[in-house]
Amino acid sequence: MRITLSCGVGYESDLEQVQELTKKTIAQHFGQEELERELEFYYTEFGDSSINFISRFWIQGVSGLDKLRAKSKAIIELKKAFDGEGINIPFPIRTLQFDNAFPLSQKPTKAFSEN
Repeated sequence: MRITLSCGVGYESDLEQVQELTKKTIAQHFGQEELERELEFYYTEFGDSSINFISRFWIQGVSGLDKLRAKSKAIIELKKAFDGEGINIPFPIRTLQFDNAFPLSQKPTKAFSEN
């Protein structure tokens, strides 16, 4: 079965290092050489908070549960590998800007009449 894993790394990341570490980690934990299938890695987009990629690899399995377990293990091992190398997996950040805020001393007017 082929597994597709999506992830994103911080814009400050060394992209060649990320690619190499991802491939090495997955090959190490899922024996890609034994399956004689190519482990694939592609950057897919410049995201809002990260540069996103997918990695596709093969496992010996027959059920959806096998696929889910492999994907879960890959996420755990990749996170450990990235943490060990100081590679950031960012989360989205939203900045809200309120240009029409009232000063603290001013009370807002009532929107509806009391009639």
